[in-house]
Parts: sequence; structure tokens; C-alpha cells
Amino acid sequence: MTTPVDDIVRCGDCGNATPTPFHLTPGIVYCEGCVLALHQCSGCGQITEVTSATDDDGRICDFCERAGRYRTCDQCDILIRNGYLCRTHAIDETDESYTCGHCTCLVPLRLHEPLYATDDRRLCSPCAQVFDLCDYCDLYDDGLRDTESGRDMCHECAHRLDYWECRNCTTLIDSGNYCDDHDIVDQDDYEDLHDYWYKPRPVFHGIGPRYLGFELEINVPRGHLSDRINDTVDTLDGLGYLKEDSSIGYGFELVTHPMAYRWALDSFPWHLLETLDLAGCSGDGNGLHVHISRAAFAGPCHVFRWMKFVYRNADDVQTLARRSSGYAAFRDSERDNIKDACKGKYYWPRGSAINTQPEETFELRVFASSLDIQHVQAALAFADASVAYTRDLTIPDITQAGGWTWAAFTQWLLTHPQYAPLTDELENLACAC
Repeated sequence: MTTPVDDIVRCGDCGNATPTPFHLTPGIVYCEGCVLALHQCSGCGQITEVTSATDDDGRICDFCERAGRYRTCDQCDILIRNGYLCRTHAIDETDESYTCGHCTCLVPLRLHEPLYATDDRRLCSPCAQVFDLCDYCDLYDDGLRDTESGRDMCHECAHRLDYWECRNCTTLIDSGNYCDDHDIVDQDDYEDLHDYWYKPRPVFHGIGPRYLGFELEINVPRGHLSDRINDTVDTLDGLGYLKEDSSIGYGFELVTHPMAYRWALDSFPWHLLETLDLAGCSGDGNGLHVHISRAAFAGPCHVFRWMKFVYRNADDVQTLARRSSGYAAFRDSERDNIKDACKGKYYWPRGSAINTQPEETFELRVFASSLDIQHVQAALAFADASVAYTRDLTIPDITQAGGWTWAAFTQWLLTHPQYAPLTDELENLACAC
């Protein structure tokens, strides 16, 4: 039987009829002979007739070659991705060479002297094009910053020359609080952002003597600081205030007046945290510190039991706190001196898990900052519950019933529903594990 003319399949390259067509590209078929003469581009994967050999034993099409993904070896016509020489010509045993710190290619010094980055990396010329040159040290850097003078500065120079960011943008300045572009900002916009040392007379809320106050470090999106200050102060309505803190890149520290735990749950404007979160603020990389009034303790023995409980359960406390930080360190030297610390005879470094330096409070510094309401409420709940739990612990409770263990504490929590934010958080952490 003769095959109809319309059913004959012809090669899209040579035009010959083929009984075994190869469909290599949409709408085009090839005969077996033409397929054998084609190559697949190792750059884009397309089937092509015209290819060039590369240093990694591949072949690339004309399009990929023109796209600049490869360059020609300085000694031959083979194409390479990085450096100056193909593998054949890369290193002569007698040549001194260096390794590029960005692409890791080997470059003979007889051909090209290295260019240096601010972090002491040696760069080949192609990689240096990815970086920019610092106008202050003439070294290459991949994260230069704008300065008030219009010159570009690397991080190392900014640190060495004592530059800091404009309060209203990312421009680096060496005097004042604002760059020239924002120097006309109305200073009244920031009158409610107090300096680090600001400490007004405390206003107590609720029934004591077990009062808590928290310090929440908050990042604010660039250019929105004054708006977030005004919104936050209006919402706090005198219940707290805002301070500057050098540990916050751009934002503020929200500090509350002392509150009884139950009063805080019922009366603090918790929706403020959601509002700040929706406005692009965050607590990422920052801390949440809870102050506990010293008057909340029955005496030095109570303080001892509380400190001992916190330090003996450092791993569980840090899991609850969602961070392990040098700003809230659990050190053996402090644990060994708890007895003297609770009597006021030994003061731990401020960056300890429990800061004993304040005269009227103990500062529990372990928690990660957060705008999640349950995270903050759980931190307050732990501070209050741990003090309440250790108040009446007896020696038999500790020596015979494991009273200082985390398991005993969490079992006690089940009979105290007022600490629901803490038990809920512990359940979430257990599920996450």
C-alpha cells in the first residue's frame, strides 16, 4: 500500500522524508541523521547546530555565548565561566597564583594582580565588577552605604569613622540626628521618644506588691518612625513611654509602668501590638525584658529559690523565651553566686539572664521581642508564676518532690488557670517539637 503524500513526515533541517521523526523542539522534527549532527546547549538546554566548547566539557549555543555568561580564555578560544584561563592553561607549576574570594577561580599573578575587598578577600577582575569601590578606603564592597556628603562608604569605614544612620532614613551621618534632607523635620515629631536614660516616676497599676513592667524593643520601617511614635503614645495613654536604645537599628523601646499581672492582662491595650505588626514593625533580633518588683519576694530565701529555679531550668526557660543570647546569659559564675546575689552582696553583669543591678526590681532579660500577644503575655505569666510558685516551696518539696524541676512547675501551672497564656504557649512549643 502506498503512503499518501500528505502523510509523509519530512525533517525540518534537511527536508528528507523520515520514518522515525525526532521531536526535539516544538513544531519541528528531525531525522536521525540530522539529530546526530546536533548538540544540546549545556547553558539553556536547547538543541542547536552551532555550539562552542566550554571549559567544563560542555557546549553552549550562540545565544548563551552572546548573553555574556561565558568569556574566552586568555590563552585559547575555549569558553570559561570564571577567571581568565581554561583548565588547560590555568596553572603552570612555576606560576604563583591566587584564589578569587568570590568565585574561587585560580588566577596566575603573572596575568592579573588581585583586587581587594574590605573583608580582605582577593578578587579577580570579573568578580570585582559585581562590587563597588568605597570612596573612603578604595576597597571593594558589596554593601556600600550612602553618606550625607554623597560619597559611598563601606561598613568597616562607617564603624571606624563613627558614622551612624539618620534618624529618618538610612543615610550615614557623623553629627546630629538627621541628614541634610531631613534636617527640616519638625523636632516635635520626636518629642515623645526619650533618651536611653529617661526614667520617670513609676505609676503603679493594680493590686501589689507583685508588680511587673516590661520593656519591648521594636523595629520600625524606615521613614515611619514619627507616625509609629505618635500612634503608640496615643494608644498607651500614659501607661508607658518610649525610649531610644542603641541595640535597636531603627525604632524604639516600649516601656510600661508597673502593673499587677491580672491588671495587665485585663487593661493593657494589647491590640497595640497587632497594630504595630500590621504597620510593618517587628521585634526581630531584639529583646523583651520583664521587671519584677523586689517587694514581691518574701525575703532573701524566696529570692534564692526563685533564682535557683530559673538557672536550674535554663534550657527550658530559653525554649520558652525563644532565644539564647549573650544579652541574657546563663553563666556558671552567676549560678555559683546566687546566695550572695539574693542578699544584695553580689551584682551580676547587666547582660545576665537575671539582671540584679536595679535597686527596686529584678530584670528577667531572657525573652525574645515579639508583637505576638501570646508571646508577650506568656512572658509576663512566667515572671509572675515563677515568683508565686517558688514563694512557698519547702525543703521537702525541693529534695523529695523535685520542686525545682520544670516538670513540677508545669504540673503546678495546671491548677492555676490565671496563667493560661503561659500554658497555651508551652502547649504550642510542645506541638512544634
